Amino acid sequence: MNEQLILKAAEEEFISKGYSGAKTTVIAQKAGVTHAMLHYYYRTKENLFKKVFQEKVYIIANSFEGIFDENLPFEEIVKAFVEKHFDFVMNNRGLVSFVYNEVRSNKENSQLLREILLSKMLHVFNRFETIIDREVAKGTIRAIKPMELFMNIITLNLSTSLFFSISGIVGTFNDPEQDEDLLKRKREDNVRLVLYSLRA
Repeated sequence: MNEQLILKAAEEEFISKGYSGAKTTVIAQKAGVTHAMLHYYYRTKENLFKKVFQEKVYIIANSFEGIFDENLPFEEIVKAFVEKHFDFVMNNRGLVSFVYNEVRSNKENSQLLREILLSKMLHVFNRFETIIDREVAKGTIRAIKPMELFMNIITLNLSTSLFFSISGIVGTFNDPEQDEDLLKRKREDNVRLVLYSLRA
């Protein structure tokens, strides 16, 4: 129980302030435990951070599970993939920004992210490769590697998420309907851009 309270408090502290700005005394206070108790479970701030960071990376990696239905037409598969990934990054902007900042500032975090993502996504690549090869043979799309397609989708959606996080545009209208409409249009734009890039 105490361990879960510490992890929840650490998650809030690290995501809002990053590794360098977070303080274990604040984490202990938020968790309602003593600093000695926090030290008993995790020993160091670095150990606690690694636990939180790894959990968050797994959440991102697992977001690709079951993200498309192979029985749909190709364009519908791509559309669903873009939309589901877009929804994930927009609903987890704090998480995405946290992982991005910590990867950029620490090579070990970058290596961990790469290892977890690749292990989780290899089977998704393989499934996508079969579908892509089929469409290339039919002449409906240009030749493209699954990794390149994934990079196009992920970077497009992540850049959108980071822009909204940095600019603070979403939430400034004081009108949830306007925010929702803006995000819906951008989601549709991203689908169109990816599909256009695949044209033969």
